[in-house]
Amino acid sequence: MTSSSAIDNFRRVFGRVPRHDFIGRTSEFERVVEQASSANAGRGLLLLMEPAAGVSELLRQSYDYLFNRRSEVIPIYFAFTRHETTAVSAAIEFLNSFLQQYIAFSRNEPALCHSTLTLQDLVELAPPTDLAWIDQLVQTYSRVRFSNDNKELVRFCLSAPQRVPPRAGRPFVMLDGAQLAEDMNGSVVLGPELLRVFSRSGSSFVLAGLRRQVLNAAREAECNFESLDMLRLQQLSTEEAHLLVDHVALRQQVPTSREVRDLLVQQFGGSPFFISSFLQAAREKNTALVSYLDCERLYVDELLGGHLRHYFDDLLEEMAPTLELRLALIRVLWEAVTSNEELTSVEAWRKRLQVAAADFEGILHHLHIYELINWSGPSADVTTGPQPWKDYLKANYRLNILSEPRALVVADTISDSLKRAPRTMARHYKELERIGLREVLNQFDCQRVPDVLFDYSGFAEKYKGASDNEIKSGLESETEFRKLPQTVHVASCSSFNSEMRQVCEAEKCVVAHCFDEGTYDDTQEVVWFVAYIEAKLEVDVELATIWYDRFDSLGQTLGIGRQQIWLISNEGFSSEACAFLAARSVATTSKRQLEILLNQIGDASQNAPGHLNNADEFLIVVPMGEENELLAANTVEHIARRLKFKPAEINQLKTAVVEACINAAEHSHSPERKIYQRFRVESDKLVVTISSRGIVPTNVGSGSISSSTNNNDDVADERRGWGLKLIRSLMDEVEFERVDEGTSLRMTKYIRNSAG
Repeated sequence: MTSSSAIDNFRRVFGRVPRHDFIGRTSEFERVVEQASSANAGRGLLLLMEPAAGVSELLRQSYDYLFNRRSEVIPIYFAFTRHETTAVSAAIEFLNSFLQQYIAFSRNEPALCHSTLTLQDLVELAPPTDLAWIDQLVQTYSRVRFSNDNKELVRFCLSAPQRVPPRAGRPFVMLDGAQLAEDMNGSVVLGPELLRVFSRSGSSFVLAGLRRQVLNAAREAECNFESLDMLRLQQLSTEEAHLLVDHVALRQQVPTSREVRDLLVQQFGGSPFFISSFLQAAREKNTALVSYLDCERLYVDELLGGHLRHYFDDLLEEMAPTLELRLALIRVLWEAVTSNEELTSVEAWRKRLQVAAADFEGILHHLHIYELINWSGPSADVTTGPQPWKDYLKANYRLNILSEPRALVVADTISDSLKRAPRTMARHYKELERIGLREVLNQFDCQRVPDVLFDYSGFAEKYKGASDNEIKSGLESETEFRKLPQTVHVASCSSFNSEMRQVCEAEKCVVAHCFDEGTYDDTQEVVWFVAYIEAKLEVDVELATIWYDRFDSLGQTLGIGRQQIWLISNEGFSSEACAFLAARSVATTSKRQLEILLNQIGDASQNAPGHLNNADEFLIVVPMGEENELLAANTVEHIARRLKFKPAEINQLKTAVVEACINAAEHSHSPERKIYQRFRVESDKLVVTISSRGIVPTNVGSGSISSSTNNNDDVADERRGWGLKLIRSLMDEVEFERVDEGTSLRMTKYIRNSAG
């Protein structure tokens, strides 16, 4: 993005770390910088952040890059803090910061950004070319300041960037910590005002804050979402978090081991904020982190009196201003965590806290936007908060509610953390090896796969002991296929029945709502119940029966019409279990079959026709009727000749295309009366897709002739049945696909060696 000489001369203005130590946010950094370009003029970017995901350094680094680039873009960075208690004081601080940073950029003096300057000082420092408008801005501010109209004052201060003359450049404002804006006292609600002013300013900007809060503020401000872009900022991936630990530990001169690095990443969930704060604490206390014991001792110190304690203390003080209320809140939250109930009645909390309804709603709102709970109507889920939060609650509950000795709490917390550490890492290593059922089911989209991949007994009989190449060759000659449904929703079984949490991990037992053929009607709707059974040996009939009964009972409880049970295990199923499950139409798959299935699904998805993207794909749209199908026939003939198809094969292609177009014209009921023809050339085949919009008959895809009392319908259905048979006889592969507004017929002809 910049030359090596520019990097050497790079000056840090707001960035807290050197550029080479800024880890894991490359794409996000590029997106923020791109937002400042003239192509995005008038558009806002909402940075939707997970709590503790570390957005501030991203914006600071973006500011420094733009400052050093010295273009027409004038970067402005402003972070809301807990020190500003009213919307008015925050808006005034923004005005001061804006002018200070503008002048620092104009004079190319980054040190001015950190100076303590009054508005009059800034007028005196203004470059001659900017003096007139800056002086006028300050004078107008002085009048508005004492007008007793707080809303006008707030809007005036926030709109200061709009006063910059076009000749001077384009201010690019980056606002950080937007969630703090809504907590400020006074007659003006700052959060929505921010969005109202900046979304209507005609300038590009970035507003960063907690994801659950920022979207609410945008809706409250009645923003035009068509002029807003969104970028979701999540925790770092495992690899990125590893790099962050290594870089920060090196910079802070904290000795670490690989084992502790891995533990920190998992214990803090990849949070840049928690990881950096923890390593900062290790440097402050001159503590090496080379063993689990080193790590957990410092962790408990941080929970009871360090950076972690202060972070959670600040959150509690925001929502519960008095010590008495904070202690009461700790009590109800921790008792809810230990109740083993996923959902808790919030009305019971309100009665125990004894606060007014409006204040209580504010507490729930804060807990929700910081994702310490999931609040929905009359109930809340307290199981979702991060592990450090739960440890903080437990320690404070024991210290301040039960009044247990501090030494005992410290010792128990260290012991609990040490016992949890190996389990945490073991779970992580298992997750690395595990195939996620959600990801598998979400890939189901009407692909055709060998049916033997859902029949462990048949697979073992044919392929047990076979090599990968032998299995691949054998599957290519399979004649029995299963067409997967289209998945529309996947959730854990425990989301439907909390008792399932006691028998299986959430990600190993899921429910998928699907539609066969991608057709959205009652007859094609089917629910898949899927479980990954952890077993070192083949699953026996007793365990298979237990899982079948669980799913069958769950289906009855939920009132499911059509259902498909699919059981997966590492080593497959015993012959008795296979017989029991086959009699009940249960699909059975081993881990090896599942891996093959995923490859098959991936190959099918890659080969499926998509948008036009290269010179080997052509799209033609013709009106129905007037023998326009001959245009399609001519097109496919030219393409087939180029691909060296034999004359007989070319005639087969032309006949199939003409027949498909006639069927589309006669039976699609298309309101626009158009046929979409797509010709895709692949390495070994030609794929022709004939599509039309409109309601299609219910027998599409089967080739069957349905009965009807209308003679004309009988003739039409007979014609369609004959046409489908003809097409199938002419092409190598023929497949109907239902789409949202009609039907698509995909026909494949393979290119064979001319000598064959």
